[in-house]
Amino acid sequence: MAKLYFRYGAMGSAKTMNLLAVANNYELQGKRVVLIKPEIDDRFGAEIIKSRTGLSRNADICVKSDTDLDYAAFEGIDCVLVDECQFLSEYVIHQLRNITVDLNIPVICYGLRTNFKTRLFEGSRRLMELADAIEEVKTTCYFCNRKAVYNIKLKTGGSYTDGAEIELGAEELYRPTCCRCFEERIGVGNPLRNAGHGNGQHPDDRVELWLVRHGETNENAARILSGQINATLSPLGINQARDIGEKLRHVHFDAIYSSTLQRAIRSAELAGFQPQPVDALREFHFGDYDGQLIPSLPQDWIKKLYDFSDDFQSPNGESVEDVKRRVTAFLDTLQPGRYLIFCHGGVIRTIGRNLGVDRFLQNGTALIVDWTNKDILGNLE
Repeated sequence: MAKLYFRYGAMGSAKTMNLLAVANNYELQGKRVVLIKPEIDDRFGAEIIKSRTGLSRNADICVKSDTDLDYAAFEGIDCVLVDECQFLSEYVIHQLRNITVDLNIPVICYGLRTNFKTRLFEGSRRLMELADAIEEVKTTCYFCNRKAVYNIKLKTGGSYTDGAEIELGAEELYRPTCCRCFEERIGVGNPLRNAGHGNGQHPDDRVELWLVRHGETNENAARILSGQINATLSPLGINQARDIGEKLRHVHFDAIYSSTLQRAIRSAELAGFQPQPVDALREFHFGDYDGQLIPSLPQDWIKKLYDFSDDFQSPNGESVEDVKRRVTAFLDTLQPGRYLIFCHGGVIRTIGRNLGVDRFLQNGTALIVDWTNKDILGNLE
């Protein structure tokens, strides 16, 4: 008996080119094929099947959700090829399956497995359930070199999981992504994470923080304690800020903040953002020790600093509790949404402590936090 095949892949995996190549190979052997496409896919014309390489040909049959396929149209046919099968209804998928059984003709369906919300399309779901053979057409992630498994929706610089499932004629909005890059760019509304909270909370009803530690400063490199002194970015720090900006450029943020200290503001600007400075996000005020060489300071005090001890206190400066109080007071004013914050190692470590972890970031990296549910979502390095 002939088989029903489902060949799926992420956006840009050359599925349509593969289909057209298979059609050409059959015809070079003197065999006949029928090409089917959903009528809803009218990007290049109601009857045109076209790949991104420019190859195209007319479909023999365009189907709607309630189309009845006439067996007479398949007399003498050696293979049926279906493009954009994810848009087909279960009703049509059942008929394609029946063609393999009743007419002994192989049917090869090409399409996406999941939409930009990581959910199966109707046609893809039924094919996953019915197909005799399921094969992946592989491609690499648009943002890195890992294998793409999802499709991400980009619009006006952001990444989205809302809107209509089908948005034809807008291929530039979608990119193939691996799991890691999908999560890094989606943030709030991440369908891979939200289902796990179990609290009935809508994903958009939480505050998500992307906390970026500023780039390395000349003072960091010289081992000068830099609390609220006017430290300046080193050449490495400038590159770190630019690098993190490249990784953040496709992520949508509801607002962007920074510490009022110049190294944080400058890091945000080099990353391509115009932040709103917030005084509560400043680094620790180290009092009498601010701006001093770290090796010259009392060793017991340095140990408490590195350990981030609860009883840590700078002479004429701030304690851990002081910083926690002012940072938390600001974060608790934020409305649900995704926020990018350029700040400092001590501030980020304080926030992490509030979530039950002790996390010290390297310069030019980020910690992603669900502030509402007090959860660490990941890192960006």
